[in-house]
Amino acid sequence: MAKIKHGFSGQRLIVYPFYVIEQALNNPLVADLVVHSMGYFPKAESHYIDRASGCGEYLLIYCTKGEGWYVLDGKRYVVPENHFFILPAEKPHQYGSSEHDPWYIYWAHFKGKKAKYISDQLQGVIPIDMDDNSRIGDRIAFFDELLNVLESGTDEATVNYVNLSFNHLIASFLYVKTYREAKFSKSKAENTFFISLATHFMTENLENKLTLKELASHFGYSESYMYRLFFKETGYAPMNYFLHMKIDRACQLLLHTNMKINQVALKLGFDDPYYFSRIFKKIVGTSPKDYRHSLPK
Repeated sequence: MAKIKHGFSGQRLIVYPFYVIEQALNNPLVADLVVHSMGYFPKAESHYIDRASGCGEYLLIYCTKGEGWYVLDGKRYVVPENHFFILPAEKPHQYGSSEHDPWYIYWAHFKGKKAKYISDQLQGVIPIDMDDNSRIGDRIAFFDELLNVLESGTDEATVNYVNLSFNHLIASFLYVKTYREAKFSKSKAENTFFISLATHFMTENLENKLTLKELASHFGYSESYMYRLFFKETGYAPMNYFLHMKIDRACQLLLHTNMKINQVALKLGFDDPYYFSRIFKKIVGTSPKDYRHSLPK
């Protein structure tokens, strides 16, 4: 199977232009830690990178599912689920996804005055153990939030927000115990953790059909408990929330691609395009066709 750098279904990848990075590196407010690029690669089959001369930035890779590996200084490391590592700048390295269990990774290239210190503090493959207050879901949600902001523009306020917030993200890796204990309520932390994981699981399955039974089974809960907890924390029934997420994605596809409406429907797990159109109109207030035509050209 061919080895690939990116192009995975459902991936997110944002790279700041060179001039944006240079301006940030010369801005005293954020120069200590500057994001170069960031992304999320789900089920990155055949993912492989070989940088014989290294790269100009430090690279954080956080494996949230599956397994991968990297090679640094002639030594090969295995990276299991819920583990992360940082590759130093300017050093040759290789990394990639497991052939039998492809990894799901969040990653960020970064630079700045504090970058080397951070890399030196976080050497090797580091675990983030699962427990009742692990806040893994919180960290994933924060990664997603930063990706959302990165996608929103390159004005100074947006770039500063990303870079200042990235300090908080790095702190959650540097001081895992403190990050966990910072949550003021254990029960609230558990619920927040669960909702973050549940919505993340939904995001990964937007192109599939998913039932309440399958969702509950994935987390080891009964359907009734899953429903009550999810409704309590979000105000939505789980499957209704999932349906809204599908329609949100449909809006993005209608906005950013030339896919036909029936293709959008099939991509999001709707076998019947007419049913998709009815659901779309019920939620959005207009048909997919009218929604697309109403967008500014």
